[in-house]
Amino acid sequence: MGEGKMSENLEKIKKLIERALADGVLSREETEMIRQAIYEDKKVTPEEMKLWRELQKLISDGEILIN
Repeated sequence: MGEGKMSENLEKIKKLIERALADGVLSREETEMIRQAIYEDKKVTPEEMKLWRELQKLISDGEILIN
């Protein structure tokens, strides 16, 4: 996979996370959309994993609610 495609997918994931967290609540549907975007190309890059871990930390710290 080319570098452009990787960064394009990373931007897509970042935007999904931004939109999902805009209201401070993460729904199951939003979680699934983010997860699908991460696994879309059958590879999880370190950058994608970092975004996922940051999202999980926000949840565990109580900064984001799960609906």
